[in-house]
Amino acid sequence: MLVSPGKSSRLRELRERAMAMKQPAAVAEQPQSIGVEADKTMSPELLLARRVIDQRLAEIEAALPVGKQRRMFKIRYGVELEQIRDLPIKRIVGLLEIVHPQLNNPLGSMKRIAELNYNGAEPNNSLV
Repeated sequence: MLVSPGKSSRLRELRERAMAMKQPAAVAEQPQSIGVEADKTMSPELLLARRVIDQRLAEIEAALPVGKQRRMFKIRYGVELEQIRDLPIKRIVGLLEIVHPQLNNPLGSMKRIAELNYNGAEPNNSLV
């Protein structure tokens, strides 16, 4: 080696980039876990919607650059990452462009939960 690794900032930068590419992209936050008690009180449609939304949010976060995820999410989707769960499920599905046969069926069993938020409550009207 002609230049020691500690002396060259360019070599250090290249090494850091290579190490970052080798490591799998880590998701910043794990989706909120759904407890056993929640399974008993929530409808199966709401549980399905929550799982699909959590999965899509994890995919989006993994695709965004680490450290800029919240800002890029706000720019791209027009809502804060923390506020997305306060919106009606129907709007979340549209915003995140979720394609799921059961969630996108307006006449199916999902019609009951379309106007509820992520937690199954009536959404806050200030965000709608």
